[in-house]
Amino acid sequence: MKIEQIRQVMSIYQSGSINKAAHNLYLSQPNISNSLKSLEKELQQKIFIRSHQGIELTDFGKVFIQNAQNLLKYADQIEAAARDFSLVKGALSFSVSVSYLLFAQVIFRKMMEKYENAAVNFRYNQTSVSEIIMDVYDRTVELGLISIPTLDKIKWMAKMELEDLVFEPIYSSKPAAMFSFEHPVRKKGTWEEQEICLKELHEKSLTIIAEKLPVLDMVNKKMRAAMGAKTTIEVNDRTTAHEFIQSKNAYACVVNCAPAYKKIPFFSYVNRTSKNGQ
Repeated sequence: MKIEQIRQVMSIYQSGSINKAAHNLYLSQPNISNSLKSLEKELQQKIFIRSHQGIELTDFGKVFIQNAQNLLKYADQIEAAARDFSLVKGALSFSVSVSYLLFAQVIFRKMMEKYENAAVNFRYNQTSVSEIIMDVYDRTVELGLISIPTLDKIKWMAKMELEDLVFEPIYSSKPAAMFSFEHPVRKKGTWEEQEICLKELHEKSLTIIAEKLPVLDMVNKKMRAAMGAKTTIEVNDRTTAHEFIQSKNAYACVVNCAPAYKKIPFFSYVNRTSKNGQ
């Protein structure tokens, strides 16, 4: 069975006639008829039957057409990819999707500088965790960087295993609250050493990045409850969350990556404390 034969069968089905299919494909009628007979002989199944109305699909023919549509779609994608590779002329590529991690930007920039004289196409996509997981699943990126809270972690891991994704932990830390340097809850002293009780955050606005995947949306809902936030601000991207954190005295729950941010002073981080049961 060849791709050309599958395209011919699809053309016969779409045009409703072997003669019209032959005309559309710039082939002779005997040529396409013999090709169809050869394919049916190979499969040992009839694809079309002739009737007074023209040609009709057999029951097997209906299954054949359904699967042929998907197969030809992938064949077209492969041919398009081959053309793209020919245009690129062998250039390498590296793409990554990340959640809002400043140190990831720094590392990516250093890597670009290292290979600035090489023929490499770089792509850095900053997006939600849901989009990152889908990007890796769809193979549109080589790498995804995410932070996973302990809330429903088992479900997270099960979801990734189900999608045949590999998760490699690179850092583990207690959760932290992130807010601007001017936030009224910020205390004196170096920000790495500060601690805060959950009660101190109850009256503050909590920013959350909207997630498409149900398991991640459920994590967001549980985070709202765990933080006891009276007001939540749900946004679609990190830049908007940024603006609310800076201008509205809001905060976000994050992984405390203090060691990675020592040379990138941007936000204040406050470690969560367990004093008084909080």
